Amino acid sequence: MGKKTIREKERIMRDFFSWCGTMHIQSLDDITAAKAYAFLSKISDERGPNVANVYRKNLMAAWKWGLDFFENFPQIISPISNVKKFPTPAPYRYVPPEEDIIKVLCQAEGQDLVMLMTLYYTGARKGEIFRLRWEDVDFNHKKIRLMDKKTGTGKVRIRWLQMHPELIKALAWWYKNRPCKVDNVFMQHLRNKNFGKPYVARSRFLRTLCTKVGVKPFGFHAIRHKSAAITFSESGLNFAQVLLGHTRATTTDQYVKSAGLYSDQNPILAALGSSEIGQMVGDLLEKKLPQSGDGQKKKCNLKYVTY
Repeated sequence: MGKKTIREKERIMRDFFSWCGTMHIQSLDDITAAKAYAFLSKISDERGPNVANVYRKNLMAAWKWGLDFFENFPQIISPISNVKKFPTPAPYRYVPPEEDIIKVLCQAEGQDLVMLMTLYYTGARKGEIFRLRWEDVDFNHKKIRLMDKKTGTGKVRIRWLQMHPELIKALAWWYKNRPCKVDNVFMQHLRNKNFGKPYVARSRFLRTLCTKVGVKPFGFHAIRHKSAAITFSESGLNFAQVLLGHTRATTTDQYVKSAGLYSDQNPILAALGSSEIGQMVGDLLEKKLPQSGDGQKKKCNLKYVTY
């Protein structure tokens, strides 16, 4: 697991054990669905339903882990699994327009520009870009290797993507001009103890660039969404799935919807209107519901009945 995942699980278990202490729960056998719901409801009230669902997911995983690896662990289905997910509003993901991304690219320079180009042309996650090493960049075969641990088992997934000619130029330039000859592609550039080391987080990087050019702030993941949206528009869902490295097309479909690409309903209207039913309805409208301004207006007598 990544460090962030481990810290999250540790925090959740500390909170749960602390709550068990206040409730005088001394044994796993004392945990019931009702008590689990009481704990998760408290989290939902204090920190929101999304956080409560994260707690639920991790506690269920911990229980399964206990079943698999701890002797004398209660051999029963986790009572936490009987607690339904807390309803949450549909997440809103801001996907910037192309002109805003162009403005940000024009503002970036050197390594920053190469990093953003790599993000755009690969649709990679931020962590995949930060972990990128020069051995993952195959200039001879014009391919780049991206790796993630999104399987749920900790197993590393690998995918090779063809590199766009402009991305090849950018990475080749950076390879020759990088100030520190290290294995990682992108590096921290401040002259301190971290100089040359790979990035762990750049929380203010894109926000600063957006502020400078006067556009609504967006993050690394928004560029990934934009790459998926553009690929989907030009080539369809399957190619967008390949770009993003999703195991299931349904996950890619969520990216597409968040970009608003299913909001154009003109093809739906065209299909319905061109059918026999649609054409017949058009004739009916002209015959039975003549619109004002058509030359002749039929007087309509309305009778009002009071009950």
